[in-house]
Amino acid sequence: MRHGIKTLCLLFTLIVLVGCSRLPLTSKKSKLYTIGFYNTENLFDTEDDAQTVDEAFTPGGERNWTEERYQAKLKGVAKVIAGLGGKGGPALVGLSEVENKQVLQDLINTAPLDKYDYSIIHQDSPDPQGLDVALLYKPKVFTPTATESIPIDFEEQGFSSRDILKVQGELRGEPLTVYVNHWPSEGRNRSGRPEDSRLRAAATTLRQQIEAQRATDENSKIIVLGDFNAEPKSAVLEQVLQATGRPNPYYTQELFNTTYLPFVNGLGTYANRGNLQMLDQVLISKSLLDDKPGLQYVRGSANVYAPEEAKYLFGKYKDTPIRTYADNLYIGGYSDHFPVYIQLQEKKQRKAL
Repeated sequence: MRHGIKTLCLLFTLIVLVGCSRLPLTSKKSKLYTIGFYNTENLFDTEDDAQTVDEAFTPGGERNWTEERYQAKLKGVAKVIAGLGGKGGPALVGLSEVENKQVLQDLINTAPLDKYDYSIIHQDSPDPQGLDVALLYKPKVFTPTATESIPIDFEEQGFSSRDILKVQGELRGEPLTVYVNHWPSEGRNRSGRPEDSRLRAAATTLRQQIEAQRATDENSKIIVLGDFNAEPKSAVLEQVLQATGRPNPYYTQELFNTTYLPFVNGLGTYANRGNLQMLDQVLISKSLLDDKPGLQYVRGSANVYAPEEAKYLFGKYKDTPIRTYADNLYIGGYSDHFPVYIQLQEKKQRKAL
């Protein structure tokens, strides 16, 4: 019996060691690069833009959006972004629900982000409220080479939403493409039931972009960031976009949804009736999982960042984001979403013996 117990203990130890051997090894020589995404919930300035429907977010508007409230939100959002992935701030962070480039400039000039020397990539979208997506990056780490705003062809007449922001560049000298998304919410059919044609249009547009890129270079390293208004197991993500929770690099046409496992484990980024949903996600191409030299995804690094100051700690809404507004009632939180992030690491070429 004693020998049986010893045998079981040895077997258990071997299993643990084998499992650990499959995890990426980090060292002081191999730097981690954090890539994140944050829906900032209506990050408007206080001025009325005659070209968009933003009147509620002015000092005399329905939400009494004052300079004091604007500055408080900037400080909160800046603090959350700076905390993504630990000290030093993320190398890249995609943002959604930002009004214009000046708002982004105000954000990166706000402590503690101001010490990280971020640069901005932003293009105006046809969103009726004037809310766009953007990318912040550290020039010392990432060098952009091309930027494109990709419109989504919606079949629904008269409907428009945010474009997809495509940024090509080099992260520490290695080519990398980033797509920043904020897909629209589901529409309603004639009977008033939810239907996902808007989401399918966005997913189809993005899938076409990725396939065109892979046709040129099947080893393209791609990161897709966004608020998809759909959870990882949805048909629009798994079937139309072909983003799954399967990390096997053999299925090269698929994207790997790094936030699938956190989602399965009960994490989420947005509270709907008190229940957290994983609407914000990070998807990567399988070329970031093939274990070849160069940039590689650090397995298990995908996470939801939910610092205490950004969430309710007690009561009915415990562990959900503290939003800035509930309808027109000012709550004073940072955002109604938590951000998500992953980390990349440079895998070195092994020296021949």
